[in-house]
Amino acid sequence: MGFYSALRDTWSLTKDTFKVIGRDRAILKPTIAQIRLSMLFFLFLILSGGAFLFTRGGVRIVFLAVFLFFLMLIFPLFPFIKMYYRAAQCWMVYHVFTGKEVSYKDGLKRARKNKGDIFILGLFDIILTALARKLKGGMNSGGAGILLGILRWILGKGVEEGWDLIGHFLLPAAIIEDKNVMQVLPEIKNIRKNVPAVLGGVFGFDFVGDMVRGYVTLFIVIFSLLGMFIGIYMRSWALFIILLLLLIAVNVIIRIFIDMVKTIYFTLFYTAVTMPRNLPPEYRKGIMHYLLYKESAYKKRGKARKEAGH
Repeated sequence: MGFYSALRDTWSLTKDTFKVIGRDRAILKPTIAQIRLSMLFFLFLILSGGAFLFTRGGVRIVFLAVFLFFLMLIFPLFPFIKMYYRAAQCWMVYHVFTGKEVSYKDGLKRARKNKGDIFILGLFDIILTALARKLKGGMNSGGAGILLGILRWILGKGVEEGWDLIGHFLLPAAIIEDKNVMQVLPEIKNIRKNVPAVLGGVFGFDFVGDMVRGYVTLFIVIFSLLGMFIGIYMRSWALFIILLLLLIAVNVIIRIFIDMVKTIYFTLFYTAVTMPRNLPPEYRKGIMHYLLYKESAYKKRGKARKEAGH
């Protein structure tokens, strides 16, 4: 019965994820800011690349230098920028979920206060993402090589999904509790005690997001092929290039939205598991499994204190 209750509560938490957005649209502002920055950077890369291809001499060298500067120095900052906006979003979601007033400026202010945690989590994001890609990349020839490649891919996928889970859980823990990352590490035990909610948050949203991205990609690829044939016939590749760039842009935006949904979901999950008494009554009804778990924990602590003579 407990397992089915957990599944029901997970579904309620998923619905609450979208319900919270409806209560305060300001929650979307960190996501919109990420999209704007990503598209601005993407546009810059396109313009710089185009200018490099269609210029000559010293002007071409200048554009190449600017392009490399942004690619080598600005691009590595994006994981920290993403973590900064996610931190702001965590703070905003927590306040809306618990029935308090909050603004976008409040979220950014809180994110700046926890800049040390943002840096640590961003650094882990860079290192573990690179490690996962390294493990997943490449297949060796031969029977043993193929088997080793498959095992490496599984290990890489484990690192990727494991960090996806832990990173999305630790960020709201640090932001809401106003503690550093090392102080909130013990909270990871709540992941193990609420498996359905955790799996739903990591794999469920990824699955739906990959499906949406797959359909959009298929749609744009079909039109890209059409654009390619038109380009061959008219001797112009403009339509094909535009559709190809559109495909990249749409995939980036969808990824940002999936990350937003995960950030909101795990903020609600963390709040429900660790501080259910802060929730308004309308939210408590749908997540009784978490509340019962936590209430029993409170009773055990109280009983232990009485037995200790406090």
